[in-house]
Amino acid sequence: MTTQPAFAAAQPAHPLEYWLSPELARISPPLAPSRLRQLADAQGTLAAAWSSAISGGPVLILTGGFITVMSGDLAWTLVLGPLGAALAALGSFRWKRVRATLPNTDRLLISRGPGSARGGIVTVAVLATISGGVLATALPGSAARGIATVAALSGAYLLLVALLIACILVPSAVAGRSRQSFRRRVKADPSLRAAVENDLATWRDPYGNAAYGPL
Repeated sequence: MTTQPAFAAAQPAHPLEYWLSPELARISPPLAPSRLRQLADAQGTLAAAWSSAISGGPVLILTGGFITVMSGDLAWTLVLGPLGAALAALGSFRWKRVRATLPNTDRLLISRGPGSARGGIVTVAVLATISGGVLATALPGSAARGIATVAALSGAYLLLVALLIACILVPSAVAGRSRQSFRRRVKADPSLRAAVENDLATWRDPYGNAAYGPL
């Protein structure tokens, strides 16, 4: 006679493939909460932060080179160049690691930047326009001081725009695609899929009876 365990683990109501369905996501309100969306959004927030480091590294390198050219002081390149390279390398390493593992959703992650590529473009455009307007008022006086001054101001403005793109546009684009990217990687990465499958089997809504998906 076989003895059944007193408490059997509850099986998920639907398999993971059901919750990953793009069709299910399309008919679900975008703001409706789910565990899958919580995982994707949290992972996207972390990936967005590290993507800013990846794109910010080259800006540091360019800044060091620009200041060296304008001032003749090689120290700027020797300092900012390695710092930029290290920042980009660290960002790339952490970005890949974040996207390959499930995030810790017990920690509250707050993102105050735009949540989509369109929002990032608008924000960067507004800030660049304001900065350009301020620069335009200074150009007549700068032109009287020589072409070098105009070149310095123009270069500084371009570097500012590059910094805005690295710190605002790039992470907003990554965050805006977090759910689609999460779905694609879960289907392509066996390790990540196994982690999500395990989460599906063990997760229970602590506040009610919310479903695991959609994404």
